[in-house]
Amino acid sequence: MEGIIFDLDGTLVDSEPLHGRAWLDILKEQGLSFDWEWFEGWIGKSDRLLAEYVIDQHAIPLEVPDLQRLKRTAYYRLVAKELKLFPGVLEGLGFLSAKLPVALATSSSASDVEAVFAAQPISHLFRSIVHADHVLPNLKPKPDPYLLAAKNIGVDPKKAVALEDSVAGVKSAKAAGMLALAVTNSHSALELKEADRIFSSTAEAMDWIKSQLPA
Repeated sequence: MEGIIFDLDGTLVDSEPLHGRAWLDILKEQGLSFDWEWFEGWIGKSDRLLAEYVIDQHAIPLEVPDLQRLKRTAYYRLVAKELKLFPGVLEGLGFLSAKLPVALATSSSASDVEAVFAAQPISHLFRSIVHADHVLPNLKPKPDPYLLAAKNIGVDPKKAVALEDSVAGVKSAKAAGMLALAVTNSHSALELKEADRIFSSTAEAMDWIKSQLPA
């Protein structure tokens, strides 16, 4: 293990419920009634893909960027007031970033990442931050986000570990040739079965990574 690459939403920060609430509220304003189970299918995928889908399937009279903008406004409001790190994340990142190159690979946009880091200032713990804008249109589950993150920190992808919470993210990490760890923060262990190892929490996964490091 020569480097660690983390997903952001649902892995380090408990933001997926906030993304879901923002999307469901905005779509309700457009006359569409979806539930949380529907949104779960979009976890790990970009807002752009979700916006394209609902506009195409439900004839919403908005352009994709306009629908994304509405959602972001609602999401940022929630983030500023409610966003929390998962237990053990701050301590775990502090420890691991002192031992190995640590990077971030997220499907979130640059502005979404900025909003998260404004609410939870942990950006200094990453040597590289790869967001959706860096790899468009090749978002997760394609390997591009993880390959770019590994390149940025000078680590062979086959010697890197990825930590994910979504099916798309696990597929992305595996396609990049990485050891894919998953946490059941957003999906069940059955849904995440393609991962190499599955943990019940981010803290548990970080403890396992620590146990693999030389003493």
